[in-house]
Amino acid sequence: MDIFRETPDLVNGAPDNSVIAPEPVDSVINVTIADDGFRAYINIEPPHNGGAPPTFEALQLALAAQDVTYNVDMERLKRLAEDPVYNQNILIASGRAPVDGIDGALNFHIETEKKELKPKVGSDGRADYYDLGIVENVTRGQVLCTIVPPTEGSPGITVQGREIPQRAGRAAQPPVGRNTELSADGKAVVSKIDGQVEFDGRRINVTETLYIKGNVDFSTGNISANGNVVIQGAVLSGFKVEATGNLEIRGVVENAQVRAGGNIKLQSGIIGSSLYCGGELKCRYIENSAIFAKKDIRAESIINSDVKCGKSIRVSGSIAKIIGGSCFAGQDIEARTIGSISHVKTNLEIGTDEMVIERQQELKAKIAELEETNKKLVSIISTLCQLEAANRLSAENKQILDSANYSYNANNAIIEDARKELDEINQAIKEKGKGRVICTGGIYPGVRVEISGACLNITELRHNVMLYVKDGEITIGSVR
Repeated sequence: MDIFRETPDLVNGAPDNSVIAPEPVDSVINVTIADDGFRAYINIEPPHNGGAPPTFEALQLALAAQDVTYNVDMERLKRLAEDPVYNQNILIASGRAPVDGIDGALNFHIETEKKELKPKVGSDGRADYYDLGIVENVTRGQVLCTIVPPTEGSPGITVQGREIPQRAGRAAQPPVGRNTELSADGKAVVSKIDGQVEFDGRRINVTETLYIKGNVDFSTGNISANGNVVIQGAVLSGFKVEATGNLEIRGVVENAQVRAGGNIKLQSGIIGSSLYCGGELKCRYIENSAIFAKKDIRAESIINSDVKCGKSIRVSGSIAKIIGGSCFAGQDIEARTIGSISHVKTNLEIGTDEMVIERQQELKAKIAELEETNKKLVSIISTLCQLEAANRLSAENKQILDSANYSYNANNAIIEDARKELDEINQAIKEKGKGRVICTGGIYPGVRVEISGACLNITELRHNVMLYVKDGEITIGSVR
């Protein structure tokens, strides 16, 4: 029996030992997009069996296949083609993130929080307990808050060229409140009046009248306010009250200083104090005080005081007496009783005060100065208006034009007020010889009367008399 065995193939009588070589595999380029499209990475798998490495063109095609077109790092792509790095994620393109706009802001130029009242400390280190800074005054046109506009920001873009919108900044709400307004350019909140300013958390308010609920004392310190002031209590010894407008005090003023640009009304009276009034003064009594009022004074009694007023002094009511001191008036002085049974020295004078003359000259100079300023402003305004009409006015010149217009109008308002006051002074000076002293009761010895330079000493008690100038001398007549 024959036995067959497998034998290797013979080629030319010898065995075939050749092996089939594996096929070459080129490098594989993978592109990954990450971070919501803002990053693109390349990862290159190495070639095998003599496969082809990545070429610059192949790398570009791989990116294009994934639509990666924005901000591709071409230099790095070239280096990878020349010197490939395998099996690593390589950042090859970066997008641009959106930049959100910045919200608008408010820059306050006033106190926005109520602060604890503390005495101010001087340069010498001493605390002034009369100055607690209770009032924050502002003037018409004063900038109270500047408004910082928001920014738009900029959009983002992904590595695939897709735009990502940004969030625009939100405008700050202008804190316009009572007696405030936006400036012409909308960049600031300004005061419409002179007054006291406060911020209520949402709006800036300016008030014409400051109310003090109690006394002016160490709990308030001195008061100095733009606008009007109403004090529910008294003004205690050593303190000062100033108001550019009207002033009303419902308690007594004792050993204090009071000053107002407008009218003053004292429901009680004033003792041992000084008072300046730019308008009319009304009170119950004046004792041992120095008083000046530009207009009329109305009181129930004046005792041992130095009183001056631009118009008339009228003392009426249940007491209606002037005793001691001196009273000067631009027009009439009237009371029921003048002097006293003890012959207290009492001086009455009617005429034109030196202060009135000084004020007259001051007003004339002020009007002339402002009119000259306005002439210059008119020239500036005219030139800038021509540029504006030709659309050649820059933003800077626009601000200059707005400022010039504001100054011109403000000056005109001041000139108008000054002319009115000057007319009143001129009229009072013309009528200085027409003033009278009227006593409806008794005028006692010890009283000295001067009217426009003519003098008369009262030497005996007289009743129901009127003193006036006639033919250069003081004449005594009866009250009709």
